Amino acid sequence: MRKQLLVAVACIAVASAGTALAQGRSGGAGGGAGGGMGAGPPMTPPGQLGGGMGTSSLGRDLGSQHGQFGRDFAAQQHLSAAELKVQAQQHRADAAALAAAVRGGADLPDSAAARIRAALKDDIEAWREEFTVDRKAWQAMRDQWLVDRSSLTAGQWAQRRADWFAARDSWIATQKTWAMAHRGN
Repeated sequence: MRKQLLVAVACIAVASAGTALAQGRSGGAGGGAGGGMGAGPPMTPPGQLGGGMGTSSLGRDLGSQHGQFGRDFAAQQHLSAAELKVQAQQHRADAAALAAAVRGGADLPDSAAARIRAALKDDIEAWREEFTVDRKAWQAMRDQWLVDRSSLTAGQWAQRRADWFAARDSWIATQKTWAMAHRGN
């Protein structure tokens, strides 16, 4: 998905550069798509750059813009620690409520199993991101909790997701204990 988005952005940037070049030849206002109407950063066609700079600087400028776009896009995809914590609390509450409903006799459709497993997978990913868990620990936890899709019913997946949060809390407590013990070292 990210690669497809970056390819699309590169195509737009190339089209914008062509538009800027055409506007430069016809006396246009310059700028990206929109003709200088605030739609994009101002762009000067090759050969018209000040200081004797050539087309290679245009390439660097475009590359810099793409790099900044990538950095901005990546920043938008990552939640802050506080946002991750709030999200985890909401997911925990949802998982506990669903597990309690199942224990109370609620009958979940078979199709819910895949959605609950996917939610558990997302919870494990969020845990990894929130606590910057190393790959080995993340893989071990993922392998332990994400068993074969068809091996559990929807109700069992609901309980397993609730149990995951208990295991997550235990892991957090262990990490805090270790950090406190090694604080002065």
